Amino acid sequence: MSNDRRKTSTEDKDRQVVVSVRFPGELLDRIQAMAAVMSTTANALIREGMEAYVREQAASSGFKEASEKYIAEAQARVATVLGTPPDGRGSRD
Repeated sequence: MSNDRRKTSTEDKDRQVVVSVRFPGELLDRIQAMAAVMSTTANALIREGMEAYVREQAASSGFKEASEKYIAEAQARVATVLGTPPDGRGSRD
């Protein structure tokens, strides 16, 4: 049973990635103060904030437009590599 616990703990650690982010000193002070007031960590507060931001942006019309443009450009690049027109109506050999 303890091996199962270690495996789960290891799997959880494998899912997290450490990143370096630069914050203006004043903003970091505010984040740390808010975390202290809320009895949490600055890391947890930043993760929760980013999760909310990504969720909000992903639901926006701006993201939908940007993602459609991104997909169209990627399809055009792939078509160039394959030597076919971007609309996919090229002849197949």
